[in-house]
Amino acid sequence: MKPQDSQDDLLAERLNHEPVVLLGYTDSEFAFAVKAACVIAFPVTLCVGLAFGKALPGLAGGFLLALALVVVGGKVLQRLKRGKPDYYYQTRLKLALHRYGLGHSGLIRYRGAMSIGRTHINSF
Repeated sequence: MKPQDSQDDLLAERLNHEPVVLLGYTDSEFAFAVKAACVIAFPVTLCVGLAFGKALPGLAGGFLLALALVVVGGKVLQRLKRGKPDYYYQTRLKLALHRYGLGHSGLIRYRGAMSIGRTHINSF
């Protein structure tokens, strides 16, 4: 084994990133995806189950629907992340929300010529 091979695994830029947990999700993305899937799936399937008079199969269906939503979301996220720099889609989401007035991106969004604000030329 070459000494350089063991050093490649411990590069500082790799240590500072969140590890990929499942289907392209990082740890925080996976937690958010599971919570969002549960918020969507369980009320919908519980209402459907109650409409048929069977609440317990509705909850079981909610579990299966939440699992399917997490898997499909992971596949979509893999495709979005492929070939892009780190935090690319988070930045795009912040910019889209800022464009519609739903948040502040923290980035300068200005099209056109920018000046430094000087009105006269100093002669030295």
